[in-house]
Parts: sequence; structure tokens; C-alpha cells
Amino acid sequence: MGSIVDEKQKERIKELLKLPENAICADCGSPDVQWASINLGVFICIVCAGVHRHLGVHISRVKSANLDSWKESEVDMMESTNNEKANREIWEAALPPGFIKPTYGDSIGLKEQWIIAKYSNKSFSPPNTKDAKRINFEVKEGWIVKKGEVVKSWKKRWLRLIDGEYLYYYKGPTEKSHCGFISLRESGQIDSVSEVDSKPYCFIISTPKRRYLISCNTGEDMFRWIEVLRQAVINMPPGTASNGGSGKIPKMSY
Repeated sequence: MGSIVDEKQKERIKELLKLPENAICADCGSPDVQWASINLGVFICIVCAGVHRHLGVHISRVKSANLDSWKESEVDMMESTNNEKANREIWEAALPPGFIKPTYGDSIGLKEQWIIAKYSNKSFSPPNTKDAKRINFEVKEGWIVKKGEVVKSWKKRWLRLIDGEYLYYYKGPTEKSHCGFISLRESGQIDSVSEVDSKPYCFIISTPKRRYLISCNTGEDMFRWIEVLRQAVINMPPGTASNGGSGKIPKMSY
């Protein structure tokens, strides 16, 4: 009797997965959706399901659509919503304009910080959400640690986005002369990478000549920088060069 009831619930879950609203992972957009967070009300892919499990059951209770047993109340919960509705009304209700959501092609480190912000910190939930921890994507400067090109050592630098095109790095926030710069116009991949030299929260900026490796103090800082830089690249007007309005390319220095 129990197995018959369980099969009935699984059939209901299978029908939910056929809905267009649940066709892709609620977090990364992957078309391979076979898992669910039964308390958050979203269907997710196996990669994002692994991240959800690390959040802890007090944040997200994960189940397989095919392998686990389902209670009727749990299926009722999933039927009361769908991925599009849950994101639109709750988990992504307050996404900043122009926000670039991580996709299934992005690194696991970036998706992890996205999921932490979305569910643990409720960073993008409606304005009146209790205990929400917002991320200020208007902040376009801050301390980082950067690996040198010639001398392979890590140096603490103050990173600042200028004119939406150049990343200048300085010895400190009050310094007038920069140590060097990165042209975002030449950038390719901007994504997180695994821990390097025991440095956490690393991301790279790839250019034709070099891969810049940067470590941040927190996962939130890394997530914010990647988002800010990706938006800068997308919003960059074509065919212009800027340096405080002078039109001159700044001199490279390391």
C-alpha cells in the first residue's frame, strides 16, 4: 500500500516537471531538472542541488524527483507554486535592473555564491522581507589581493572601476598614482576559480595577453565584483576608449 501511495506522489511530481514553468533549473537555467527544494518550492538541477544541500536543511530541504519518497503534503507544496512564480514573487522579486544571473555554464563557485545570496541571505527577496541581507552593486571599489605577473606574489591592492571600462589598482584608496590597470574592453571570461595558493574567493579576468587572478575577502565580495564587471562589459559602448574623458589609453605599469 505504501509503495502505491509513493508511486502516486512521484507521478504527480513528474507531471509538475512537464510544466513549462518548471522546465529549467530555478537557479542556473539548466534544462536537466530532476531535483527539488521542498520548502523553497523550486525545482533544480543536480549541480545546484549539491549547493542547496550545503546550505543545510534549515535553509533548503532537497529531494530527488525520481529516487526519493514523497509525502502528499510535500507534493501539495510543489503544486502550489512553480519555478517562475517562486522566483518572480519571492526569491528574485527584487533583482536589481540589468542583473546578470549566473547560468549552468558558469563556475560552481559563482553559482554557490548566487544561491547563498538568493536563499540564505534573501538578498533579492521583496523589500519588506525580514532579515534580508542586501548586496550593494553600486559599490565599484574595494580591497582585493592580486597575483603579480612577473613576480608571482600576492599583493593587497585597492581596486576601482573607472568609466565602466578600466579597472585601476592602487596601493591604497587615497593613492593618486595607480600600480596598473585592466582593460575590460579586452576581457573575455570573468568567473570564479577554485582556491589558489590557499587564497579563497578567487576570480579571473581573461584578456588576450593575460589572465588576471584576484582574491576577495568574502564570497559576497567576489560575487559582487563578478556581477559589476560583467555588467560593465555588456553595457560598454562600442568603439570608445576612455580615461577620465581624455580618450587616452593609460600607461601600463606593474
